[in-house]
Amino acid sequence: MPSPLPDDDGVEKPGAVEQPIAPTRRTFLAGAGAAALAGLAAACSDDAADPSTTEPDGSLAIEDPSAEDVVRPAAQSEILDGLPDPIVPFRGAHQAGVITAPQAAGIVATFDVVVGSRDELAATLQDLSVEIERIMDARPAVPEEGFRPPVDSGVVEAGAASAGTAITLGVGASLFDGRFGLADRRPSELIPMPTFFNDRLVRPELSHGDLALTISGRSQQSVAYALQQAVRVTDRRLRLRWVQEGYNQLLAPSPERIAPTRNLMGFRDGTSNLDTGDTAVMDEHVWVGSGSGEPAWATGGTYQAVRVIRMLIEFWATAALVRQEQIFGRHRDSGAPLGQTTEGEEPAFATDPSDQGVPPRSHIRRANPRTPDAARILRRGFSYLNGAASDGTLDQGLLFLAYQRSLNQGFLEVQSRLDGEPMEDYVKPVGGGLFFVLPGPGDDPDGWLGASLLAG
Repeated sequence: MPSPLPDDDGVEKPGAVEQPIAPTRRTFLAGAGAAALAGLAAACSDDAADPSTTEPDGSLAIEDPSAEDVVRPAAQSEILDGLPDPIVPFRGAHQAGVITAPQAAGIVATFDVVVGSRDELAATLQDLSVEIERIMDARPAVPEEGFRPPVDSGVVEAGAASAGTAITLGVGASLFDGRFGLADRRPSELIPMPTFFNDRLVRPELSHGDLALTISGRSQQSVAYALQQAVRVTDRRLRLRWVQEGYNQLLAPSPERIAPTRNLMGFRDGTSNLDTGDTAVMDEHVWVGSGSGEPAWATGGTYQAVRVIRMLIEFWATAALVRQEQIFGRHRDSGAPLGQTTEGEEPAFATDPSDQGVPPRSHIRRANPRTPDAARILRRGFSYLNGAASDGTLDQGLLFLAYQRSLNQGFLEVQSRLDGEPMEDYVKPVGGGLFFVLPGPGDDPDGWLGASLLAG
């Protein structure tokens, strides 16, 4: 059985030390983003051949990117305006990276904990929390005195270049073994990722982990920097288990478009996702609440499902477009349900289950049957390209992320509905895991990720 693919989901301060003022949206976009905007403008316009962009002597007119009257290509300006605010908050009841809008780059990295005591684990999570907060706040690292190694790798410009980075920390089932005395605190549904029908290519070395960091940001360099710093500050107290990078091409907003990206099969990704701006919806489907049957410490957290899903793109390319659209249940170019015209329309089967316009075995109908009791999940994801496989084909696909307050009534239920769908011929999961995203650190300036889990 494949993991749910991206279209329908069944359904991302205070302190004692004075800190530099965080960059505003205008200064971030004009400063840290100036080079990227210049490149995008050159690639997306024909200004080089436009006489209006030349000086009287025929030379090319060069615009000052810091000027207030710079006119950027409309689509790119709209994309930038649609990106999340530069600073993603670290503090709060929840980890904000779960609901941050889709970003251009991402990484999932899992770790095995190699310290031997609960106190050492607590110290590790405290150090990691301090660094996560610094990166998300876009604050420069404080240099060490004397002849010591630098505390910052220097791969991004100090401060503003990490603005917009979101980092979340989750724990796997293996953390609740006998090493740290946490067995009685394991979230009730947290288990190792089960083996599904379509999982024959899943590799143990690309699966599971004691801890999982999920990082998203505006560039591959910024998310790689965040991972480097996480490894640096934990100082070999954590051992990397597996890492998967990903990326998105963010689509320009328009009245006819809902999905923020397309997947590598060419179809729009995220059309019927949950509304992260609706607090009631998030409380109902994503965040673990009090009285949910989970340990008290878990309130404010959420379950995370991660799947690294290889797409057999060369085989997919041999299928006729009409066949591809029947497999997904949507028109590829418009994103509309089959037989309909706009992406935002509810499929006909939502009000008439007997309607056959969207095939009953199609992906959107299996993943989200639009029945009152159907599981709903918050989908996230990135495309990935890992180079060439041993057989000479492209090793590429989907880094799938899903968040829900219950795995049994979320990801695992969706998986059961997808068993036997035609998509299975074109996708093969190769790794992943199930994790519990820790509650946020709260508003206490001394709070840290994992404090409620390790208290007492």
